[in-house]
Order: sequence, then structure tokens, then C-alpha cells
Amino acid sequence: MKILFAASLPLALWGCTQPFEPPVATPLIRAADPNLAMSATPGPSVVHTSHPIVEPEDWRQLNDAQAPGGSS
Repeated sequence: MKILFAASLPLALWGCTQPFEPPVATPLIRAADPNLAMSATPGPSVVHTSHPIVEPEDWRQLNDAQAPGGSS
């Protein structure tokens, strides 16, 4: 019974408080003028390079070259 009372007391007290009133919204600003808009700068050029599909090669040589103390 004590646990139920301890749990319900804060809820009951919180229910007796005044409801939250959000702040008054600021007046809306004027919509953007399309005549003042600047054009976007052109993006980077994209070049596609084709790579043929090949069989996997032996990775041990590459792995040995990248290992600490390996031949580079």
C-alpha cells in the first residue's frame, strides 16, 4: 500500500498544476522574393570510368607489401 501511495502522490500533485501554455508565436515573416534569388553555382563535373570485371588476384603480395616491415 505504501508503494502505491508513494507512486500515486506525485502523479496526483502533478495533475493539479496549471496546464502548460506554449509561448505566443512570433509573427510570420514575408515570403521570399523570387526576383532576389541567386542562381546556384554549378556542381562538380562527374566522369565515369569503366572498369572491366576480372578474376580476383592473389592478395598475399599486396598484404605483404602493406605489412609493417614489408617490402614496398
